[in-house]
Formats: sequence, C-alpha cells, structure tokens
Amino acid sequence: MATPPDLAAVKAYLGDNLGSWDDSAVEEARLAEVAAQAKACRIPAEEGAYPADLDEALCRRVAHNLALRPLPLGVMANVSDMAVATTRVGGMDPEVRRLEGPYRRVMFG
Repeated sequence: MATPPDLAAVKAYLGDNLGSWDDSAVEEARLAEVAAQAKACRIPAEEGAYPADLDEALCRRVAHNLALRPLPLGVMANVSDMAVATTRVGGMDPEVRRLEGPYRRVMFG
C-alpha cells in the first residue's frame, strides 16, 4: 500500500505556517488525518508513491486541524465599536474535497 507523507513532508508543507506547533502536536494531527483520510477515501493499493493529490489533501488536512485547535468551540468573535459578531469556523476544506474527490468512497443505502 502507498505510504502517506511523513512528519518531515508535512512540516515542509506547513513551512512558515508551522507557528509554535512542536513535532509531537504535528505528528498527532498527521496521524489523526491519515486515519480520517483512509476512512473517507480509497487509497491505491500498489506500492510506491502516494498519489500527489492525496498527498496535498493530507497536508492541507493537517494544516486545517492545527489551525482550528485554538478554537475548541469552532467560533471566532469579531468585535467592533457597534457589536460583536460570531462566525462559525471549521468543517471541510473545499480544496481537500476537490483533491480527494476522485478517491472518495461512495456510500449507498
């Protein structure tokens, strides 16, 4: 079975956006997203390189996971002079949905 990107590849993808996340937090997020992607997608069985689009989607999944960690309630508050507005954040990244589209498992019934 093709192997997903490792910690070094994910950290290279995150680059300057890595912020204050240490290796253990990034690896924890990576493992969680590898499992989530495996449940949602049909991963090619042949040995060798992970498909480039699934590789990119996994790295984006990890970035999304880390970006939402400081927001446990999934809500951002925008404060202005007149009011406070809350915005729900989270959900599925549209780019991940596009990249994983050809590999998505189809559920019937």
